Amino acid sequence: MDITLEDLATRPAPPSCPLITLSFRRPRVQIAVLLAAVCVFPLAGLQIGGAAAQQRPQDVVLVPHRATYDMKLSVARANSGIADVNGRMVLETVDSCDGWEVKQRIKLKFLRNDGEEFDTDSTFTSYESKDGLGLRFSVRNIQDNEVEEELRGQADLEGQGGKGRASFTLPEIRSFELPAGTLFPTTHLARIIRHARDGDKSATYYVFDGARLDGAFQVNAVIGKAPRSSSTPIRGDVALLRNQPSWSVRLAFFAAGDQGANPEYELALDLLANGIARSMVLDYGDFAVDARLVQLQALPRPRC
Repeated sequence: MDITLEDLATRPAPPSCPLITLSFRRPRVQIAVLLAAVCVFPLAGLQIGGAAAQQRPQDVVLVPHRATYDMKLSVARANSGIADVNGRMVLETVDSCDGWEVKQRIKLKFLRNDGEEFDTDSTFTSYESKDGLGLRFSVRNIQDNEVEEELRGQADLEGQGGKGRASFTLPEIRSFELPAGTLFPTTHLARIIRHARDGDKSATYYVFDGARLDGAFQVNAVIGKAPRSSSTPIRGDVALLRNQPSWSVRLAFFAAGDQGANPEYELALDLLANGIARSMVLDYGDFAVDARLVQLQALPRPRC
C-alpha cells in the first residue's frame, strides 16, 4: 500500500525504528528542497548571474515520483540535549505541464536526554513554473499539535539570471527583492544534476524556496562520486533507480551575506540523474538526521 502525504499524519513509525523525542529548537523544513532538495565556494566556471547561470538545464529529465523515507538520528553532538529522533518523510514531485508541484511532509518524534518528548510535523508545498521564473509556496510547522508557524506567498524573477521579488501574505504582508541569479528549488536541483553530469566538482547559487521570511540562501554544492548503495530494502517502482548515474552531493545553506559563517544547515544526498534521492542526511548543526528511501512510486506524466 502506498504511503500518501495524507495518511502520514496518522500512520505510526515503523516497528524497526524506536519512538524518539527531543527538545530545544525545532528543525526547519528546507529540503526543499534540494532537492530539496533540492542550491562561498570557488566557482568552477560558473558565476552567479553570469552567462553560465543563464543556461537552462534542458538535458536534465526529472521523473515525477513519490518517495517515502524512514528517518532516524544520525548523530547528536555534545550539549545538543538529544537522545533520539525518529520519523518519516514523504516527498512528492508532480509534473503539471507548465510547472512542477512539490509536496513535502516530515513528521518527527524527538527525545531529550532529560526524558522530555515532543513531535514536529512540517509541510511544504510549492508550484514552480518550468521556465524557472515563478514560484508559489506554502509552509506549515506544527509542534505537539499546535501550529507554530505558517508561511504563504509567491516569488517571481525578471528573467533568466535576473533579479526578482518575493511577497508573503502569511504570517504578515512582506515583500523584498531577490538578488540576480536567484534560482527556485526545482530549477536548482536540475542545475546541480547538470553540473554533476558535466563533471563539475562545485557550484554556488542563490536559492529561494519560501521556507523562511527573509531572503534567499547562498547554497554551496560539492559534488563527488556516488556512494556505495544502501542495503535498505526499497518497495515499489524500483525500476526508477536502475541504470541511472548517481553522485554524492553536499549542500551547505548560508543566509545571504554570511559567507564566512557556519551554514545554517547542510544536506547530503545520494542523488540520481532523474532527481530521485536514495538517501539524505539533514544536518542542523547540533544534530543530524538520516533519511533512507524505503518506498518509491512512479507518478504519471500529463498529456500536455
